[in-house]
Amino acid sequence: MAKVGNSGGGARRPTGSGRGRAVGAGKRGPGAGDLGGTGTPSPELTAKLEPRKGPTKVPLNTRVLASTEARLNWLVNNRQSTVTNVVDVALQEFFDRYSVPPADLDGRIAEQDS
Repeated sequence: MAKVGNSGGGARRPTGSGRGRAVGAGKRGPGAGDLGGTGTPSPELTAKLEPRKGPTKVPLNTRVLASTEARLNWLVNNRQSTVTNVVDVALQEFFDRYSVPPADLDGRIAEQDS
């Protein structure tokens, strides 16, 4: 059986009263939904779990300067945006500046006539 727990260096979360109570036990956030006696989620929870419609997104992993991250975080926090939206808009503007051809919704760039 795999060992579960903090294997070194990580911060431990407080457990409340320390009397065997699980972290967050008995606490429910807004929209947590009730299972009721039927075992089915509430309509509110079901609506939140529905897949969102929209363009396909793919993960993009990169490393940036600490100063760039600080500016990105400032923009996200002060303009009520998301990192995904900021990065997408910035990259689109960069691509437009350098005349990178647009891609279709499936992420394919059409062959350019020369």
